[in-house]
Amino acid sequence: MSDDRESAQAPSLRLNIAIGVALAVLAGWFFLRTNTSDAGRECRSLFHAARTAADTARIDTTFAPSSRLTSDPKSCGFMRINARWR
Repeated sequence: MSDDRESAQAPSLRLNIAIGVALAVLAGWFFLRTNTSDAGRECRSLFHAARTAADTARIDTTFAPSSRLTSDPKSCGFMRINARWR
């Protein structure tokens, strides 16, 4: 009798674990997504598009459009040095 109960609980346990893992991944993605500024995302995309060292040097001196709206704008080079997305 206990074997029937254990086999009936096994799919439920696997489903609960799968749902828990999915929620943890979703929460992690949301935290990382909302913890990155718009200026950081803009600079990252500029650096990703850079093909040469000269492109990167040019981007280092630019300010992202959304960074210019703040009281203390930061250049893309400053954000690259201090970023987690190296």
